[in-house]
Amino acid sequence: MEYQLTIRLTSEKKGYFWLFESEEDTISIFNEVVKTFEQYEPNDVDLFMREKRKEIEETGETHAVQIDVTKNEKHVVVRSAAYNEMWYEGKHFNDIFNTLTERLGRAQELEFDSTAT
Repeated sequence: MEYQLTIRLTSEKKGYFWLFESEEDTISIFNEVVKTFEQYEPNDVDLFMREKRKEIEETGETHAVQIDVTKNEKHVVVRSAAYNEMWYEGKHFNDIFNTLTERLGRAQELEFDSTAT
């Protein structure tokens, strides 16, 4: 089993991911990302995430950056079992993605069925 760190702009059908062999490595990197981008966090993260999810339910899309850690078991990504998740305003996507790419190397691309999660 592998663990996947995924970043996507929710208004796009394309995302990017990196695979890791251990949950600990993946969670550590996720925590580093969250710490690095503390300045981008909304004042009330839970409220922000609820509002973005509501926006998705009502309109089918939103403009936000979503980063999550999921299990990846032989051709199946268990998205419902996200270990950690963080959302940021969409305008921060390039900065976060470029920083992750500098730290982790080139990401693999991932296609989503829709723009909303």
